[in-house]
Amino acid sequence: MSTETLHAGWNSLLFDAANGVALQYQLYIPENFHTDTKYPAILYMHSAGVRCNDNSHIYTGEAKFLRNLETGAYKDDCLVIAPCCPNTDSWVALNAWTQPVFDADVQPQSAHMAAAMELFWQFTKEFPVDLSRLYLYGMSMGGFAVWDIASRYPHTFAAAITAAGRGMPQHAERLRDLAIWIFHGTADTVIPYTCGVELHDALTATGRTDVRFTTFEGAGHGIWERTADTEGLYDWMFSKRRENA
Repeated sequence: MSTETLHAGWNSLLFDAANGVALQYQLYIPENFHTDTKYPAILYMHSAGVRCNDNSHIYTGEAKFLRNLETGAYKDDCLVIAPCCPNTDSWVALNAWTQPVFDADVQPQSAHMAAAMELFWQFTKEFPVDLSRLYLYGMSMGGFAVWDIASRYPHTFAAAITAAGRGMPQHAERLRDLAIWIFHGTADTVIPYTCGVELHDALTATGRTDVRFTTFEGAGHGIWERTADTEGLYDWMFSKRRENA
């Protein structure tokens, strides 16, 4: 990755991972990018519904989170890396999205998740990234990915946002230092609302009072637009910093 060949806005790129995966990904560069400025960075994980082979995952309806970012107050102040998963794989290797339990300590990373994390680590070394301000966002399958990443690398990210995802309540204790905002619709028939409740309850059971849980009453699975339009979402995320990063 060379900053000299990139342009402001989205750059469609390819990463050859050590495991043989040719990972497509998109990289957002702000206007007036300076290599001597440390930028907060977002790792954006998309859903199963927009898996593709042409790197178009960031131009779908569910990417409202990115559209708002591009036009909002932080558009010139952050980097975004958005890996692309094809239909032949998933971020988290499950038999079905309704599988009740998965465990990052037991299940190996999927091929494309391993490639995405290798890419992310390289990105943080080669770009002027503020390591105290690394953020996770994921919708549906991407929400599974966020919880999987946070559980495997609990001392890396400052904040995580999940929309209609499922996580690992058994790992709540290791996420004590991660700022978390959970979104879920009560009428979700794809990833049940109880998944969000279980995560929130497990996190608060550790003694935390800062975990945010936004419920969309009567909403189904497609809550990406309402999540992205939530007042204060980006201010909240960019305000979070990790100590001793």
